[in-house]
Amino acid sequence: MNTFLYDSKIVCPVCEREFTYTRVRTSHLRVLERGKDFYTKYDGIEPFFYDPIVCPNCGYAALNEEFNKVDDRAKKEILSKVTVNWTKRKFSGERTPQKALESYLLSLYCSQLKNDKDIIIAKTCLRIAWIYRILMDKGNENKYLQFSLDSYTKAYEGVEAYDGEIQLIYMIGELNKILGYKDEAAKWFNKVMNHPDRNRHTLIVNYARDEWQSLKI
Repeated sequence: MNTFLYDSKIVCPVCEREFTYTRVRTSHLRVLERGKDFYTKYDGIEPFFYDPIVCPNCGYAALNEEFNKVDDRAKKEILSKVTVNWTKRKFSGERTPQKALESYLLSLYCSQLKNDKDIIIAKTCLRIAWIYRILMDKGNENKYLQFSLDSYTKAYEGVEAYDGEIQLIYMIGELNKILGYKDEAAKWFNKVMNHPDRNRHTLIVNYARDEWQSLKI
């Protein structure tokens, strides 16, 4: 197995069976470049491929930090809509872009069944878009960027409070820019530059200023 990776064990909160999943040794990572939508290219590995944990026994999948957050209603939904049609298969070990895509699409479906917060849906769709970018599938990349933008916007407009509101506003601006909605993007970047927390988030503010200025050229 890739030297960046190691195996760990976890108990599935849906079917209650133990299984092996693969994690990334973050101390070994070396950044090559970082995109304005926060896609980060590393030397020798795509760490985000390994964020979704997938139970090989029942098909339940979720981002790492969301995996154990399943209530009884969601368990019933997953068992009746995922597990009933599931064919047992392996998700541990090194993931190709196609295997990572399968993991994320499963995670997205399970998130929808769980009624996860919009911010989780947005993050998942953004990462699916990154995989399609790696696969050079522009149509599906833009499709999931739009899904991500819609969910980030709903998160911003909703009643849920987020500590990282300024990052959320920035992402709405950046996704609007990528998708060609220049006027809308400029409006959101301007919100970042005038945000009350701007002095605590200089990197985000600088990104927003650079992107705002690029729209004026």
